[in-house]
Amino acid sequence: MTSVRTFEDLLEIARRFEDEPLETVTGAAVHRRVFRDKELGFTPVSSGYSQSDGRKAQERFLARYLKTGRLRPSDYQDVSRNASYLIGLLPRIR
Repeated sequence: MTSVRTFEDLLEIARRFEDEPLETVTGAAVHRRVFRDKELGFTPVSSGYSQSDGRKAQERFLARYLKTGRLRPSDYQDVSRNASYLIGLLPRIR
């Protein structure tokens, strides 16, 4: 079991599994990668277009997840538009 306490820990987990597609709670396949060693980027297989809502949003997501442990994207809609992608990464850290 891997523990994540900081955003850097989350980036390291993302790097470790970068070549493996992840699946969102809705079943969508997404690739992710670490941009400039600072934030996560996500590329849905269906569109092929990479996106990121930035490190600050991702840090807010992680802070709320560590506090609540919730796995519903709707619980994070006010902090990150990529919550379903970030939640898809969480099983890798358990």
